[in-house]
Amino acid sequence: MRIAFFSPLNPQPSGISDYSEALLPHLARLVESIDVFIEDYQPASPAAAQNIHLRPWQEFEACYRAGRYEAVLYQIGNNPYHVYIYDQALRVPGVVVLHEFNLHYLVAYATVSRGDWDAYLREVERAGGPAALDHARRAQAGEATLDFDGIALNRTLLERSRAVIVHSEYMERLLQ
Repeated sequence: MRIAFFSPLNPQPSGISDYSEALLPHLARLVESIDVFIEDYQPASPAAAQNIHLRPWQEFEACYRAGRYEAVLYQIGNNPYHVYIYDQALRVPGVVVLHEFNLHYLVAYATVSRGDWDAYLREVERAGGPAALDHARRAQAGEATLDFDGIALNRTLLERSRAVIVHSEYMERLLQ
């Protein structure tokens, strides 16, 4: 099996960097190859196995269209180091490892920080309904702050994913 694997790695300051670096050598023993797609930086540690290959995330879609992978695995956290992963997971469905239930900060980085309020407002309305949309519009106008704790903003990602992996029964119950 050949896997595409999306995750930040060290030195990116994310606990998921540590998690992925610990997981990859074990996963590499079970598969033919793993292409790890990262942003433009030099990872602190070299690949831990010969069948692990680091690639710029921009190469993924061409490799995917060429039929290179049997599975795509996305490590998703709630910070800006996961925006490129979130974007890709919305375009190409795969298996999402959801490290946090609430992805509001991530979605805000992927939309509002890029000046795409329309996409943000769609996500808020989809997840929280008319009252949440009204609050988000007030935030856009500078009359309120974004409701980071009140709306999880994970619905679109979850619905577009082939499967979701979580680390606890608590997270499983939240998803159900």
